Amino acid sequence: MNANHILDALEMIDDTYITDVKDRYFMNITNKMKKDVKVRSLRRALALVAVIAALLALCGFAAYELGLWDPWLQKPTTNPMETVQSAIENQIDKEYTINVRVDEIKVDDTETKRVIEMYTGSELAEARGWTDDYLAEHFIVVWAKYYVEYDHTKTFMNDGYTEQYFYLTEDSETGEWTIIDNTSPNT
Repeated sequence: MNANHILDALEMIDDTYITDVKDRYFMNITNKMKKDVKVRSLRRALALVAVIAALLALCGFAAYELGLWDPWLQKPTTNPMETVQSAIENQIDKEYTINVRVDEIKVDDTETKRVIEMYTGSELAEARGWTDDYLAEHFIVVWAKYYVEYDHTKTFMNDGYTEQYFYLTEDSETGEWTIIDNTSPNT
């Protein structure tokens, strides 16, 4: 075949076929580029989520080590005063506690009434799923006075006598009381 035959054959091909093939080629390249961008965006988002999770974990660990966040190691019981006593006494299991001694624990009816009135109908009570009836029957405040001594090479918290209010809720199914919060009467 010579060059004239080839040119004659090419003239017979309709221009639409050539245009269609050209458009498909560029469309495939564009779609591939879009997929690459999506994959890179997804990888960046996942890396960002991993970094944020690691930072939150490290900040939480640091707050715990410094004593800024100090969960109570409690044993819920059917007696709210025993629950509070277990939480205080279990502080000895923390690496920065040298000595703990419970001096006095009692249910504080006045503070219980005040806090129930404060929570009744509040957004916080609603967010925690506490109805007014639940608060009236399953919420209590226990006051405790205890002595604690810390290893100051491991924490900055102060030694000495401490008075605290412990806010407890009762599990309506098991009857066990659990500390949900605590505060000092002086704050």
